[in-house]
Amino acid sequence: MPKETMEQYMYIYLNRKYGLKNLIIEQVVAIVNGIKIYQREDHEVMLFGKILKNDCDEEFHVIQTHVKDTLVMLMKALIRERHPLKQEADINLYMDQIQKGYVDEWIWRKIIEKMYDSED
Repeated sequence: MPKETMEQYMYIYLNRKYGLKNLIIEQVVAIVNGIKIYQREDHEVMLFGKILKNDCDEEFHVIQTHVKDTLVMLMKALIRERHPLKQEADINLYMDQIQKGYVDEWIWRKIIEKMYDSED
């Protein structure tokens, strides 16, 4: 895909939505500034920026979403395995802590062990 394709697509979309050149330019500036501000805080924003610059394939987000969903399922399964008497609400609270950035060492070690061979 040529570098201009995604940018052209964004322009076409904004042109259909707003129609006026000034509004289109204003929206493009807002999108670019939003990406610059939030790309370090949110990997999906960074990915969107990379897709717009054609630094990353548009379909990569599908792979990223699949990996993310698989990790969440794996973490829940590990928590249930380690704490079989925990209620679903307690497991969800644990998952919320993980989403906020705290992962117990035993969880990430198990995930790495399951994802990679010992030779890797």
